[in-house]
Amino acid sequence: MRKLDIYMIRELIVPFLIGTFAVVLMFQANEYIALAKLFNLDNIPRKAVFQFILDLTPSYMNLTLPVGMALASSLAMSRVARESELTAFRAAGARIMRVIAPVAAFGILVSIGNFYLVERVIPAATKAANHIGYTIGVLGMAPNVKTNAFLTLRQYAANFEFVEKDGDDLRIRGVTLIEHPEPNVTALTSAKTATYHNGTWSFHDANFRVIKEMELQIFRPKADFVINESIVTGDLFAPPMAEEMTIPELVASIKDGKKVGSNTKDLEVKLQNKFSVPTACLIFAFIGPIFAIYFARNGGFVGVFLSIVLVMVYYNAWVISTEILSKVPQVPAWLASWLPNILFLIAGVALIRRLE
Repeated sequence: MRKLDIYMIRELIVPFLIGTFAVVLMFQANEYIALAKLFNLDNIPRKAVFQFILDLTPSYMNLTLPVGMALASSLAMSRVARESELTAFRAAGARIMRVIAPVAAFGILVSIGNFYLVERVIPAATKAANHIGYTIGVLGMAPNVKTNAFLTLRQYAANFEFVEKDGDDLRIRGVTLIEHPEPNVTALTSAKTATYHNGTWSFHDANFRVIKEMELQIFRPKADFVINESIVTGDLFAPPMAEEMTIPELVASIKDGKKVGSNTKDLEVKLQNKFSVPTACLIFAFIGPIFAIYFARNGGFVGVFLSIVLVMVYYNAWVISTEILSKVPQVPAWLASWLPNILFLIAGVALIRRLE
């Protein structure tokens, strides 16, 4: 049986590499074409353009690894079934699930690699790409004014009604700072205006309100209330995207948003996607061979056709689920992200029972 495992994995490697990198090249080419349409690339350093595309490549691979897995599993198993090798395996006593086992093991390895990309590579690479994008104008200029801005300053959850950027300084109106210094105690700090300069936040005309159960204490400091904490001012106007965050950073951002009453469902969906998309590699490794065996007698190109159909159906279902269904209040974030995986897994289990 060890020979069977090695044989099946060897059948997977070439179509997996071809499928993955061919689609990555398509993404890269489309990105370059889009840049060429929007900007005069003669005015932009060529090295910056290619570095921008290179930094985005890990994000492309997050989506193309499942494509490569779908192509490899469908094509390899289609050939094995079409040339009666599957019949020989079964005659030797191997069940269909045993033949699929090395394909699923390969899918697990690809899923782990994809998750490593999502957590360790993509956040840093996306930050680097966006930095280049803002520099060369690819992503447009960030606004100098923002309303209803949220920020975490040390132990405070801060809300600013109006923020204006002046170089690396900030002018702020309508400040509210929320703190929980101890259980069942909420401290609110409000200020009409505030400024930020060289890492120092100065809140003018501040009022402090401490709420403990039914008690309310109000007092006002004689001088400005000051917090020393440096930030990158551009992040306040163009906040980090979910793709730039690691899982702990996303969890912290969701908690901070809930503290100030923000709708964090979109971030919750993005958090779940960090797990569900890599898991799709394993799903395709399982269902690709099953569909290939089922339709193997329909022609020599059935493996390629099946992989294309599976990928198209999956990603359309994934977009509908994460972008549309996730907007429905009754649908939890985890379900919106994992629903395509669940449906495809159910279809695969139902079909394998018929084959066995």
